[in-house]
Amino acid sequence: MSQGRCLSTLGLQHSRLLLARSELRAFPSSSRSFFWGSSKPAAPPAEKAEPLVTEEIIEQPTSTPATELLDSEPTAAVDAASSAPSPDAVLPDVAVPTDVLPTEVLAQIPSPLNYGDLAALGLASWTPAGVCRWGMELLQVSTGLPWFWTIIGATFASRVLLFPFSVKQMQSTAALAPYQTDIASIRDEMAEAQKKKDMLGMQRAALRQKLIYEKAGVSLTGMALAPFIQLPVTLGMFFGVKKLCDLPVEQLKYSGFEWVPDLTVIDPTYTLPIIATILMNVQISVTMRDLVGSTPQAGHIMNFLRILTTGSVFLMANLNAGVLVYLISSIVAMTLQSVVLRQPAIRRILRIPLIPEHLRVASPTMRESLKYAQKWWNDKVNDARTGAR
Repeated sequence: MSQGRCLSTLGLQHSRLLLARSELRAFPSSSRSFFWGSSKPAAPPAEKAEPLVTEEIIEQPTSTPATELLDSEPTAAVDAASSAPSPDAVLPDVAVPTDVLPTEVLAQIPSPLNYGDLAALGLASWTPAGVCRWGMELLQVSTGLPWFWTIIGATFASRVLLFPFSVKQMQSTAALAPYQTDIASIRDEMAEAQKKKDMLGMQRAALRQKLIYEKAGVSLTGMALAPFIQLPVTLGMFFGVKKLCDLPVEQLKYSGFEWVPDLTVIDPTYTLPIIATILMNVQISVTMRDLVGSTPQAGHIMNFLRILTTGSVFLMANLNAGVLVYLISSIVAMTLQSVVLRQPAIRRILRIPLIPEHLRVASPTMRESLKYAQKWWNDKVNDARTGAR
């Protein structure tokens, strides 16, 4: 009996103790713990009774572990390398203002020419080449054209200046066309008199030639002066441009034309010499019609010029690009002039007589020109042998 009471007493005490613990857990977090007289606040109770292991939540650090950083660094490096432009990549052609170029690049670009710079270099004088160079400087400084277009513009300007003399020469040639047979006989007579050293016969032939020129309304002096006026300008332009390229004038290294960037060097591709040769043959074909009607030998001379121009491509390959640009532009200008002056309306305006078709001689073939050259050579040899006896 007493043992049962003891057991009931212990069970009652144990139940009270459990009840007290459950009530203490239900208190708010602001309540203070009275166990062992501690002054520290009690831990906040969970809303639901859970195992003791889940009551303590360990907050993990937000910092990235070292292993993750090591793993992410190669990925970032690969992304940076892939985003960088490759050496073979073609960058867009964007115009860069000169004010943002490096000082070293700007220092390599020469400043434009000013009036008197060529004279200071000794390139402007009163010679034909010096006058032509002075004219090119005047054109370039006044207009601001690149040197590629300056040479072309100066070439066409020189042809415009020589245009009146070209017209005068064509007028004389067309006026003498009806008298070509008489003129040819007079030249043969003068050559025969010269061989015999017959001064009287030469004077007689010269007098007859003068009467024919007067009848045609052509001045011997004017016909003789026309080529001599055109020749200094043509040679002056050639040697004037050549001197600028040979010196060289630094501004000519920047031509302003992408296809021919440097006018002071030769063309390694032979493109300019080939173009010049082709245009020379075109010019010969265009002008042959007008020259054949003047003298019988003109057609053979033109055929021999074709042979010479074909072989001259290797000689022109040693010329500067600027000189070849002048030659090409000069040939184009002269060909256009011949085409324009062939038109009947233009000839009537400029008072150039029309050459009748029956006075024109068919252009000789290359075979006929070779036979003519052989006959001419044999005649010269025979004359030399006759004179030696």
